[in-house]
Amino acid sequence: MRELLARLLDDGRRAVIAHSTRADGDLSPSTVDAATLTERRRNAVDAGPWHAVHQVHGDNVVHVAGDPSSDTDVVGPRVKADAIVTETSHQVLAVHSGDCVPVGFIHPAGAVAVAHAGWKGLEAGVLATTVAKLRAAHGDGLITAAIGPHVHAASYEFGERDLDRLAAQFGDGVVAETTTGTPALDLTHATTSALHNLDVDISVTSPDCTATLADDYWSYRARSEAGRIALVAWLEPV
Repeated sequence: MRELLARLLDDGRRAVIAHSTRADGDLSPSTVDAATLTERRRNAVDAGPWHAVHQVHGDNVVHVAGDPSSDTDVVGPRVKADAIVTETSHQVLAVHSGDCVPVGFIHPAGAVAVAHAGWKGLEAGVLATTVAKLRAAHGDGLITAAIGPHVHAASYEFGERDLDRLAAQFGDGVVAETTTGTPALDLTHATTSALHNLDVDISVTSPDCTATLADDYWSYRARSEAGRIALVAWLEPV
């Protein structure tokens, strides 16, 4: 597990955002059996039970409260959503990605969140909904964000009609070209544009491209792979 961002909160707790790599094994609850998934999670981050959702490229946000003693999604159906928030210590929030953009958030008043932002989720406003949820519960403190590994524009051929629509929403900087000269979507620009418009401080952006770094990441776009990394966030008590 690679740490992306850590912050000391106003209440003295420590918030951490990190992401896995191939070295941690496939962490997708959609493709890995329960026993193997639980073991891999504990080996990656043993900071409490893990919480994940059935990601559907939308803008629904799930709130994790209380102190459950076991992972909520290993067996049985998962809630359909693309982001999770909590203010409770010892809870590991996780989103899973291959080429989409995983984003972690820290609110200084005492909360963390994770969001899965593919292009459809970005267009639907998943980042705005996540930030709104944090601010509604914890006030207007400066939220910091960490952007995890994702496919870069040079490897992300994209349809021109959808590209034009996203450019109208996030700016012309989303329009790019692949290495072969075909139209491409710059997911990094779209994500940073959305976060800047929300007055979120982007503390770190991973430079890693899932399509080109095959030793570290899975990529459906580049290699038709089903494996997924996890971007996780959690709160450590005082």
